[in-house]
Amino acid sequence: MDSRLLAAAHYAQPDARAVLLQAFINNFNDTVEQPLYICIGSDRHLLDCLGPLTGTMLQEQSSELLVFGTLQEPWHAGNLSAKLRELRARYPYRPAVAIDASIGDSEPPGLIKLKTGPIKPGKAVQKNLPKVGDFAITGLVGNRANRTSQSATDIISLAHVYSMSRVISDAIIEFGARH
Repeated sequence: MDSRLLAAAHYAQPDARAVLLQAFINNFNDTVEQPLYICIGSDRHLLDCLGPLTGTMLQEQSSELLVFGTLQEPWHAGNLSAKLRELRARYPYRPAVAIDASIGDSEPPGLIKLKTGPIKPGKAVQKNLPKVGDFAITGLVGNRANRTSQSATDIISLAHVYSMSRVISDAIIEFGARH
């Protein structure tokens, strides 16, 4: 499946949640079953905690959603391959939405994107991990253009990561309530 951008919004946009929600409605409303939400990342690194933080928020707000990867049980480079094999054996036909932090080229940190197609976790740090998901939600925590700069304005804070996770989880919860 080729990757195609379905929605993009900066978390600070007043309508960011609504933009993501509309993209979910447009792309998932015809599915019989709710998708799996695979939240990738580490609870040990600020720039990599978007996935597990979002997974935790989703679990706290809804017991109906199938959420994998939380702050308490993160899905990261060390266990991702095995966890994906188990998940696909258990839910072979459900669509999966991968949620992960990413590094962009020149886009501003804080941009949230929803795309078709899988993501390649660990790509920014040259890890060879399996592709994940039929759809991908990424939150930009930095960009390649600023990686050599040590300016405080180039480094995203936990408050920004938290806010991105909140926008993503609120949109998913609202979509789940309508589905």
